[in-house]
Amino acid sequence: MDYELIKAPIIAEFALFQQFLDSAFSAEEQLLKKVLDHVRMQKGKQVRPVFTLLCAKLCAEPNNKTINVAAAYELLHTASLIHDDVVDNTMERRGQPSANALFDNRTAVLVGDYLLSKSMQFIAETGMPELYAQLALLGNVLTRGELLQLQHSYSIPTEEDYIEIIKKKTAVLFTISAESAAISVGASREQREALRQFAEYLGICFQIKDDIFDYTPNAQIGKPTLNDIREGKFTLPLIHALESIHANEASLILDAVKKRQFTEDFFYNIGSLVARTGGIEYAEQRMAYYRAEAENVLSIFADNDIKKALLNLLEFTIQRKK
Repeated sequence: MDYELIKAPIIAEFALFQQFLDSAFSAEEQLLKKVLDHVRMQKGKQVRPVFTLLCAKLCAEPNNKTINVAAAYELLHTASLIHDDVVDNTMERRGQPSANALFDNRTAVLVGDYLLSKSMQFIAETGMPELYAQLALLGNVLTRGELLQLQHSYSIPTEEDYIEIIKKKTAVLFTISAESAAISVGASREQREALRQFAEYLGICFQIKDDIFDYTPNAQIGKPTLNDIREGKFTLPLIHALESIHANEASLILDAVKKRQFTEDFFYNIGSLVARTGGIEYAEQRMAYYRAEAENVLSIFADNDIKKALLNLLEFTIQRKK
């Protein structure tokens, strides 16, 4: 799937978004500038702003408020990654040292806070109270998602618990971005709801794919494989595997994780267990289910290049290699 072709329908809007974003990463203070320059170098494919701009354009022509929304949520996403790395004590991000590793936790947290404040500034510049409410809702749900994941750390969640965590931690940024984009162009309630549902399904697929990478040998994801289990996080491939074996065996694995008995043999056995029980294949089946649901909710929109690009972005999310 050619990512540049997905971006093609919003190429002008994306260029304007980049200008807005660049303004947020400029700073006079030496330390702040050094950290921002480092964080800027770690940018990925910027799937979320592309998604945001496409959602808006599916309803009507994007405007400056739409660009503000796209920039705001990309900054908020970047800030959340910086804060996540501090909370999880992660030393690497996309194959490079994380901000907390290269500088320190205090500096990383403050720079994350700075980007959050810039995100709020972009939303404030829209002058739309409904967009303020969306931003506040996002902060609320993201925090609850982090706490829900913490609640389930070093325990085996059900698949339903796992999906609820995904909705609050990953999918919500897609749903709020999509609905905010729709609001910025005056979309109807029906259009907003359809995009919100599509965004939630896409976000679930995005996270399941990330979790599959963690159990895929030599996945090019910029972090060690089996990193989640090191942090006491049980994700879908392993949840399915543990449901497929005797309860006593699952308890032994859980006990080893709680005691952090992370030997080479332990990781080898976990990888073998997931492979033997079809954990990755099961996760792929669940992705396929959510992809079908996502495609279905877009049926209210006429077929055009924008809708095709959104569906291709969904496919790209599922087929990506990192």
